[in-house]
Formats: sequence, structure tokens, C-alpha cells
Amino acid sequence: MARTDQLLEDAALAFQRTTGLTAHAGFRKLANDRYAGPLLQIEAAKTKYRFHAEIKAVDRFLTPALVKTQRGRNRHPAILVAPYITRETAEHCRKLKLPFIDTAGNAYIEAERLLIYVVGQPRPADLVRNKFRALTPAGLQLTFALLCRPDLLQKNYREIAKAGKVALGTVGPIIKDLKDRGLLRIAPDGNLHDKQRLVAEWVMHYPVTLRPKLEARRFEADPRILTNANLKGQHAYWGGEPAADRLTHVLRPKAFTIYTAGDWRPLAAAYRMRAHPRGNVEVVKAFWNFTLDGLDPEIAPPLLVYADLMATDDGRNVEVADLIYERHIRPKLHAAG
Repeated sequence: MARTDQLLEDAALAFQRTTGLTAHAGFRKLANDRYAGPLLQIEAAKTKYRFHAEIKAVDRFLTPALVKTQRGRNRHPAILVAPYITRETAEHCRKLKLPFIDTAGNAYIEAERLLIYVVGQPRPADLVRNKFRALTPAGLQLTFALLCRPDLLQKNYREIAKAGKVALGTVGPIIKDLKDRGLLRIAPDGNLHDKQRLVAEWVMHYPVTLRPKLEARRFEADPRILTNANLKGQHAYWGGEPAADRLTHVLRPKAFTIYTAGDWRPLAAAYRMRAHPRGNVEVVKAFWNFTLDGLDPEIAPPLLVYADLMATDDGRNVEVADLIYERHIRPKLHAAG
């Protein structure tokens, strides 16, 4: 049985153990016998509740907003199925009203005449964190560069390392990891293979693995000044909401994210930013060293903007993130190269 299928089976059994309810894992097929994804059926009070299982076989914090966006794309509501859900993530899911179960027996399901919330079950002893090199901070930096600039795969390792701002010695092991997991073709020419899966993996891990390493600083500033700010010459780029506004023109920024490749002090002085632990501006260290043709030079790559928005609890941000994905990311996933 595939790893994800086994994970669903294990989570269903754990759910039965902690709740006393019956749960069945299944794998739905369409009329033409094509595979249409895993299902979870729960029986309670003589009622059957069916969910489309979004299985994330990674033992670390997941981005629930990524799963939430799957709602409406399937016949049944989505439920997150993961190896382990921490108390923090459980509360995050509950706020989003995103159902989940894990292999420890933790669960949250809110449906008609049904409310289940189990947290604090201990992590299973045999659950081991994966050691994929592409999911380390350096691996995420390098993968980001390859996703944004697939042509880098035709360059030498020194140029790839420079674009990803990583040590030369890390490139080989990261590339090997991508090959071993079927995300990078070996022949005839190096090429990203399952781009959609790689994007989802990167967006899932960025906010908790790489983002905390980027020396973020929080400030307060006048939104009117920020809205009219010009980052050209500041070695800085808009991320998050202001970048989304420039890409879509449908989002008025409330929070301002700035990625800077230089010293943050001149930037703070230029726009009258004052340090504040809960301020409306976050200045973050830029982790890439490349440009994209046809992109506004003042904004971060769309993949990063998408990840910034998806890491929030704000429903409007998730909606705009979907728009950015459809306009600026999905077309490139199906492009050659």
C-alpha cells in the first residue's frame, strides 16, 4: 500500500480509538474507472459523513489554508489527514473550520449534529521526521530558485548556488534528493518533473522552515507613505499584501511585507518606520539572487507572494492567492523547461 494510503488507514483507526466512532478509508473512482482521490467516511448517530481526504504525509506544521482552498473543487468537503497535528495547528484548523484527523487520534470535525475536538494525544513513538535535504532552509532556498528559474538546471552548480544564495556544497545533495523523490528528471536533460507537487511542498514548508530564519523585523509606519513608497534603489521588494495588490489590483494592503537584500536601516529611515512588536510592516531578509523577465522589479517573485498570503488566516488573502496562482504560477507549471 502506498505511504499516503497507509497514513489514511492509520489515521482512521486512531480516530476510532479516541472517539469510539466508526471511520472507513476508501478510494473513490469515477464512472470511467479513473482514480478520483481518497475518501473518509465517518458514522455517527446513524448518519454517514463523507470527506475528501487531503493527505499530507509530512510530520511537521502544515499550512491549513492550502487544504482549505481545496473546498469546492471536490464533491465532498475536505479533511486534512496528517501524521501528527500539534495543539497549535489544531487550534489553527478549528479557527478555519478545517476538519482534520491524525495518526495519534487527534481530530476536529464540525458538521451538522456532529462536533468532535480531540487534542493533546501524544506523538506516535514510531513517527520519525523526514530528512529530505530539499526541505531544509537551504533546500527551500535552492528549490525556490529552481521553481522560479527552471533554466538554472542547465547551468553549473556554482551558478545555481549563487541564484539560491546557498553554499556550493549543498547543491549536489539537494539535487539528489529531488531526483530520488521523482521531482527532477535525470535524462535526457535535467528538468523539474512534478512542478505542481513541488510548488505545494515548497509553499507548505516555507513559512515554518525557512521564514523564521530570515531575520524578520517589525515596524509601524503610515500606510499612506508606504503605499506611495518606491523601493527602486533600496535593494528591496514588496511581498505579501502590497505585492499581491500590484499583481492583481484587487487587494488593499493592511499589512506590509518588504524583503530586503541590503541594510534595513536606510529603508526604515526613508519611510519613517519605527520599531513596534505588532506593527503593520515586516522587513524580511531576501533569500534569492536572480531576476524574472517581465516582472515588476519592485515585487518579489509571485511564488513567494502566493506563499505569504497562504500562510495567513485572512480569507481575503487566500482568495487573492488563488488568483495569483491561476494567473502567474499555474501557466508556468505547464510550460516547457
